[in-house]
Amino acid sequence: MLATILAQAPAAANPLSGFIVPILMFAAIYFILIRPMGKQEKERKARLDKLAAGDTVRLTGGIIGRISSIDGPIAMVEVADRVKLKVLRAEIADRFDPEAAASKPEAGAAAPK
Repeated sequence: MLATILAQAPAAANPLSGFIVPILMFAAIYFILIRPMGKQEKERKARLDKLAAGDTVRLTGGIIGRISSIDGPIAMVEVADRVKLKVLRAEIADRFDPEAAASKPEAGAAAPK
């Protein structure tokens, strides 16, 4: 009789079992989203640190120009003949390659007929 009562008693649950699912979800989000974004940002900063006078760049506002000088956190970007903008170096989105941009069609552009 004692054996049947012990057999019917619920087994004690592991107190950590309730934390396993949230921990696994956080780990999945970290490895799928957070880590790759951090890696891309680190690569972008490394590219921006290598910028020098004469490089063609794209600013975050979409303006394309050539760097005429860099002085610490400020860069002078020439956007037209004798038209220079003083911009923060952090506002330079990336280096711009006109040949690569011409070969990639715009995502929202209509296909030529």
